[in-house]
Formats: sequence, C-alpha cells, structure tokens
Amino acid sequence: MELNKKAAYLQGLVDGLGVDESTKEGKIIKAMAALLGEMADAIAAMDEDLTHAYDQINDLSEELEDLEADLYEDEDAEDEDDDAADEDEDAGDDDIASEPFYEVACPACGETVYVSEDDLDAGEANCAHCGVTFEVALEGEEDEAKDAPVQYEVTCPACGSTAVFEEDELLDGAPKCPNCGEPLDFEVTEE
Repeated sequence: MELNKKAAYLQGLVDGLGVDESTKEGKIIKAMAALLGEMADAIAAMDEDLTHAYDQINDLSEELEDLEADLYEDEDAEDEDDDAADEDEDAGDDDIASEPFYEVACPACGETVYVSEDDLDAGEANCAHCGVTFEVALEGEEDEAKDAPVQYEVTCPACGSTAVFEEDELLDGAPKCPNCGEPLDFEVTEE
C-alpha cells in the first residue's frame, strides 16, 4: 500500500473514532493524522522528483555514450592512420639503416661523429656532443680539396684538448688553445 493511501486510511480511522478535538488528546491525535497526511504527500512529491531525475540521468548517460562512441571512433581512425604512418616511417628507417655512414673525429671536441651521404653532399656535419658544425669531404675529392684551405689538428700540451686550425691562422702568429687559452708551440713543415 502506498504512503498516501496509508495516511488516508489512518485519517479515516481517526475521523471514524469520533475523537473530540476539544480535549488535549483529541487535538494531538488530529494534528498527528494531518501531519502524517502532509508528510505522505511530501514524500510522494520527492519520489516523483527523484524518478524524474533518474530518467534525466539515464538520458544524459545514453547521450554521453553516443558522444564517447563518436569520439573514440575518431581516435581509432586516427590511431589507424598513425599506425600506418609509423609503418611508413619504419620502412623509411630501413632506408636510413642501409645508408652508409662514415666515422669522423669532431675537430672541436674529438668525439666520434657519424657522417651520412647527405652530410657529405652538403659538405658539412654537426657534432651532437659539442654542437659545432664543421666541413666534411671524402678523401680523393680532389676538386674540392684544391679549393679548401689546409687544416692542421693540434693537441694542446697544457689541457690535452684537440683543435683544428687553418694553415693561414698558424702562419699569422702563435695561436692559442680555444679550451684553456694557452699559446700553442709548433712548427709548420712543408711536405
């Protein structure tokens, strides 16, 4: 039985008993019966509001599921595109792996730098260790060698660092170590 019906049944019993409202007990019983009826109406209204709220939540949940499906469907398509692009990049990596590399000592820091054919074509390479960009060429490329200045690799006796100087710099005066600033003593001999 619903609360409203139960409250109405109790109200009917109180009225049927013929409770005298002029007595203290009668006033209390009548007031309690009326209060019980009002509470049952309020609870019924709250129950109706709660049912309406649940319906709205279910509707929103369904709309959210639709939006998520659309969103993740787009992301899945993007992931498939990314996977295809990664596979293309991996295929490109195979080309890079098969490309020959040459080991060259960096003229500034002495670390090993791997030079590609593209670097050779450009005529310069970049050291990943110190960031210096320097000229590179294959031995035997005589046309370019004729135009390029003669360079000498010099090791500083004070700090042990290695530097590369062009012949003109050496002939102009006593060069200094770029690392520690000490003057470098050496002799240039013609071969």
